[in-house]
Amino acid sequence: MGVLLPAVAPASFAHPAAASSTCTPRIPLVDPAATEEARCLAVRLDGRQHRSGVGQQLNVSNSDYLRPLTLLEPDHVAVVGFDIGELAQGETYSFPDPPLQNLLRLAQEGAVLTASWHADNPHTERTAGDTSWHDLAALLDDTTPEARAYWADYDRMLALFLRLQTGDGGLYPPAAVVFRPFHEANGAWFWWGRPTPSVYRAVWARMQERAVAAGVHNILWAYSFAARAGSWIMHPAKLVPAHVDLAGIDSYDPEAGRGNGADRLDLRGYAEVAAKVARMTVTEAGPHGSARGLWDPAVITRTEKAARIRPLWSMLWFDDGTGADGVTGKKQISSLVGGPAWLHSCPDGLCSLS
Repeated sequence: MGVLLPAVAPASFAHPAAASSTCTPRIPLVDPAATEEARCLAVRLDGRQHRSGVGQQLNVSNSDYLRPLTLLEPDHVAVVGFDIGELAQGETYSFPDPPLQNLLRLAQEGAVLTASWHADNPHTERTAGDTSWHDLAALLDDTTPEARAYWADYDRMLALFLRLQTGDGGLYPPAAVVFRPFHEANGAWFWWGRPTPSVYRAVWARMQERAVAAGVHNILWAYSFAARAGSWIMHPAKLVPAHVDLAGIDSYDPEAGRGNGADRLDLRGYAEVAAKVARMTVTEAGPHGSARGLWDPAVITRTEKAARIRPLWSMLWFDDGTGADGVTGKKQISSLVGGPAWLHSCPDGLCSLS
């Protein structure tokens, strides 16, 4: 028997559009051969730009990956995030409830699925945070060992997207996914960080071409950038890929140090990217270095209202450490002071920004 799945947002926001040839997005998708599920997802999003969904990231390489959702019951989130690399790991761990199938069930219940990818450094074979090698241009030369390693890894990820596209071979209804590769590239903390804009866009185009060649058509392509908190972070508008379906800002509020007492949502760079990309989200938000969860996500809604922006959703991460390093800590909705109350105040996982 599988675990009882946590509830997700009901039909008022997240009910999947029925398969129909009438799903024609207001803004055409990057992939002209996008699946019906992808096109219907875009239609759903285009129809709700006046409201903002609440999202929660999961760690699907952990056996208790559903806990950030079950702790919120009976309230719901509209968007569920995961990392495609963690999904690849989780699928090898023989969990009683395979994460890919549970993601498909969540999508069937109405959740919008969105995937990041913390790809390993293809030169050192270490984690995404290893910046000792960061020659993104090497990925465009098929003769380099880095290109061979990276594209082989990417093909493994595409196989997972294909399983989501087919409903895992017909076991479940097919699902579309909002995919945001090379996120926060305007910062310098990942190996792909601060690239030459033309190189970054060329690698993005190669990823899109390779997905089409593999028969993967259930992706909405998302450019996800870091808030421009200082001059050491590139202006995100410089890196917008040639073809994207939506974009979003990753904005974290440091809790440690003097002057960091007030809860904030830094939106620097959002408006400039929004001038180039019509569909916008807050792809990640929350505190950095929070040991006790003393951060109220209601600041997200207040700041978005004050800025007069209407992102499609605002997503929080999962708890990922003690907070002692200034980056990890309590991040998920259920662990933040005011988090559950904030979600509860947003019927069906929505906060009106009108």
